[in-house]
Amino acid sequence: MTRWDTTLTPAALAALVAKARRSRPELGDEEPELIGEGISTLTYGWAEWVLRISRRHPEPWTWRGGRRHELRLLAELRRRGLPVPADGTVIEEVGGLPSAILERRIVGTPLAPDLVRTDPGLATKIAMILDRLHAVGADEAASLGVPLDDPTGEFRDALAVVELDGGLRRHVESALELLDGRARIRTLCHRDFRVDHLISSRDGDITGLLDLGDLGVDDPAIDLAHLHGELGPDAVARICAAMETADPGLAEAARTFHALWPLLELAPGGDWWGDPATARDRLAALLRP
Repeated sequence: MTRWDTTLTPAALAALVAKARRSRPELGDEEPELIGEGISTLTYGWAEWVLRISRRHPEPWTWRGGRRHELRLLAELRRRGLPVPADGTVIEEVGGLPSAILERRIVGTPLAPDLVRTDPGLATKIAMILDRLHAVGADEAASLGVPLDDPTGEFRDALAVVELDGGLRRHVESALELLDGRARIRTLCHRDFRVDHLISSRDGDITGLLDLGDLGVDDPAIDLAHLHGELGPDAVARICAAMETADPGLAEAARTFHALWPLLELAPGGDWWGDPATARDRLAALLRP
């Protein structure tokens, strides 16, 4: 049973598992278990492997241009020392776009925010991961097939259709001007960099960086924005201080991105994933000096 609707049938799943076994005979006869699901992906796992399948199977992933570039990009990130999944193989594709991918399973436990807040060593380890990710420049990332993002365009589109009182609108416009001033700062970004997307081993090492479907060329502050909401400004400041790639305005830009996100919940469609009933108050509170 899955949380959201899917077009993946039991027969199609069995066929994909059979293809995976032909690709990796060591999978044997053991049946995989559903170990994770997101809006676009179902993940089935064995002890050492996972099979990720488009929730709309047999349609491939098409979000942000699909995952045509994913395996080449992940191989490059592993070469740079990032703990992303290894040994990926496309099991099925449609028109050059993957619809099922087999890869090594990253074993461990998602990091807990309380642990990160209290362990200075984890702040340094997170900073190292962000440094390695953000060291991939905009041009190189684009050459690897990563989409380009406009980090303030979506906010401006929302502001054009959302009614705000004069004072709050001025605060939002001021925040957007701060982000516009960073237009030249662009790197490869995870764009959904959350604590629970980082996997740790029993000895405290970070052994995995997961959920890479939103990778894009963006303002590196976007990768600190989720952490700002999960960990608070002090922890984000410590991470920024430990980063070699951090620019002087990184922490403040992360706070600004986090502060503006409720604006998107007020725009058409925000009721599907957000909470428009409380978004206006949250926007006002976060933008308050």
